Amino acid sequence: MFRIEKARRLNQQAVISLVNHAIYQFGNSMSLIFLNIYLWRLTNSLFINAIFNLVAILAQAVTTFSIGKFAKQKGKLLAYRLGIFITAFFYLFILIAQEQIVTFYLLFAIMKGFSQALYWLGYFTIVHEVSTNENRLRVLGINTIVMNGTNLAGPAIAGMIIGLYSGFQGYMIVFGAAFFMFAIAAIGSLKLKKEENHHTSYYMKYLPLIVKRDPGFKKSLFGWFILGFPHGILSFIPAILLYEIFLKEQTVAYFNMVFLSLSILSSYLISRFAQSEGTFKYLLLSAAGFTLSTVVLLSNLSALTVILFMSIYSLFKPLQGNSYEAFYYNKIGNLPLKSNFRTEAVVLRETIINLGRGFGIIIFLIFVNGIEAGSIPIVLFALAIVQWFIPYLVTHNQSSLSKKNSRQYNHNLR
Repeated sequence: MFRIEKARRLNQQAVISLVNHAIYQFGNSMSLIFLNIYLWRLTNSLFINAIFNLVAILAQAVTTFSIGKFAKQKGKLLAYRLGIFITAFFYLFILIAQEQIVTFYLLFAIMKGFSQALYWLGYFTIVHEVSTNENRLRVLGINTIVMNGTNLAGPAIAGMIIGLYSGFQGYMIVFGAAFFMFAIAAIGSLKLKKEENHHTSYYMKYLPLIVKRDPGFKKSLFGWFILGFPHGILSFIPAILLYEIFLKEQTVAYFNMVFLSLSILSSYLISRFAQSEGTFKYLLLSAAGFTLSTVVLLSNLSALTVILFMSIYSLFKPLQGNSYEAFYYNKIGNLPLKSNFRTEAVVLRETIINLGRGFGIIIFLIFVNGIEAGSIPIVLFALAIVQWFIPYLVTHNQSSLSKKNSRQYNHNLR
């Protein structure tokens, strides 16, 4: 059961990238949840929290699309390292500004989006380069375990630290610790080797021609937009809801441990047993799971329903994300430019999913007036229903690919 066949084993660069990502993500997880609660405690404004996350997400989308050419020509590793350095400065500036962050929260949101764009563009391209079609699902599964493992420990430790101090002193200690972790991650990034890339031309101008030759690729991009809808809202709402219910940061951290433990279990099962042939089934199951989780909230917003919602959602989110990501990476290899379009494909993915996240927050701002609004479950339920379109986008791609292979086979016979 625990023996891994040779084709699915990880090479040294894959291991280094996962370890360094764990360090980075540990610093991120210590501070990110509590940054939203910190803003909430300073302002008691759901609007400011939503706008902060919306501006950060849109800044990330715009930056990702703008720096794609730079990343390909100057190196994805450089973008990756710059993302870590700027994230470190982001938390350094929070330590300096402290409660004045409310005055400059839009500038902090832009800086956050810019640094995240650089990091994730570099990291997702690196993940593609250090993995193969045979072990990509396993790498992505382990990546999710790494993320959820650090997200499990980070908030728990941060919650304990915050609970030891009155006022906002604990928050400052946590943000300082996060800055230290990013400094370590910056040093660790130097161990990654720069890939020899002789194809530095930027092919984004050929996107219209590519989607014309392969309409399925256009469908796969639209899938990222739909998949992003709930992400933006769920990046800050669960933590605020739990804090309002229990009024203790430690309790928020403990429940976060429960939710992430469920995601880790799900990710482990995916990394061990998932096969690319089951993508449609996995996406259908995850859409059903997300819908079920939102149905629980429709009765009322209470401690029990919020906990049940997050528990069910945490089980199915890795199944959806990893399945669609592996499908998309494999889809890149079937494009006319194949791996030469890899950076452009990652740029498109990150830009479009963040636009989807931003769209979800905009819908939230339109229909939700406050933290106790009864429209919160309805908005989440509506976004869950839309997720049912994603499996059929994959089916369209697979059928198109089969027809293409069939035409090629008949051509060879003639």
